[in-house]
Amino acid sequence: VEMLSKPELRSVPMAVSGDPNKRHGIILAKNQIAKKYGVYTPETVYSALKKCPNLVLVKPHFEEYEKYSKLVNEVYRKYTDRVEKFGIDESFLDVTESTKIFGTPYQIAYKIKEEIKSRFNLTISVGVSFTKSLAKLGSDLKKPDAITVLDFNSYKEKIYNLPVNMLLYVGKNTDEKLKKMGIKTIGDLALS
Repeated sequence: VEMLSKPELRSVPMAVSGDPNKRHGIILAKNQIAKKYGVYTPETVYSALKKCPNLVLVKPHFEEYEKYSKLVNEVYRKYTDRVEKFGIDESFLDVTESTKIFGTPYQIAYKIKEEIKSRFNLTISVGVSFTKSLAKLGSDLKKPDAITVLDFNSYKEKIYNLPVNMLLYVGKNTDEKLKKMGIKTIGDLALS
């Protein structure tokens, strides 16, 4: 959203951050260029700048994010009435009943992704799966402007070797506890 109003930010490493002078100095969002430097959310601005000294920091504009969130969710509701917001920039969609009208889950994801790109000049990454946690993981696997399908027949070979901390709700503390138990991958957790 910040890059929509400031196109020059598309070509430099940039991040939206809180104010480090008011002790809110964390990275709230970053572009793909900053991600290549290893910048991640929610790390401190201090840490991010050590990795990427030329990182351009932008103050958040929550009213703009909320506006686009509403617009994007309106697109989702064209395809299903089963939309569950999960934060300002993510939603879960149950398209089970929509396939009779709009096609396969992949086809629905593609239509949504392309409509959002053409209408708002925003890219989204979509995970298509049979559970929310796998859909979320799928959306995180490829960015930007991507669709990842983790279906029942193939999800194990696609995710079992991934680090367990890629799963929804496996944060730093849980990851450390799991590692002490010898659980390092999603497969280790599934088979334990």
